[in-house]
Amino acid sequence: MPFAPCLSVKDTAASITFYKQLGFDVDSSTARPGDDIHMLLYQGGFCGMLYSNADLKNWLPSLADTPIGFAGMFYLGVDDFDGAHDRISQHAEIVKDIDTDHTGQRMFYFRDPDGYVIGINDQAALKASDLGKYT
Repeated sequence: MPFAPCLSVKDTAASITFYKQLGFDVDSSTARPGDDIHMLLYQGGFCGMLYSNADLKNWLPSLADTPIGFAGMFYLGVDDFDGAHDRISQHAEIVKDIDTDHTGQRMFYFRDPDGYVIGINDQAALKASDLGKYT
């Protein structure tokens, strides 16, 4: 299984609405009754989970005093990089616009309502770059 982030959020309904505006899908079918956890999908592929902060504190009490958010970012590779940028930039704060790094990888970054920073990568450029050996 690839690394699977589980984002602790203040309001799952607000987060679901936000991510759906950006072109993500949400599947809540695997949650038990009363659980506020939701699978986050992009173009049919699983990319993470949204979990109510209150429920997360019950699930892992060691996180009870941990604030929402973190210092870091998550990356998502997409096939239609320009289309993703156009859609996401209409609904989210772009914290760093399109850039190309030394490997030829194109990326941009946006912030979600809980402060998480998500980097969007051009999947084709990623596979063609030196980083492609990791995909």
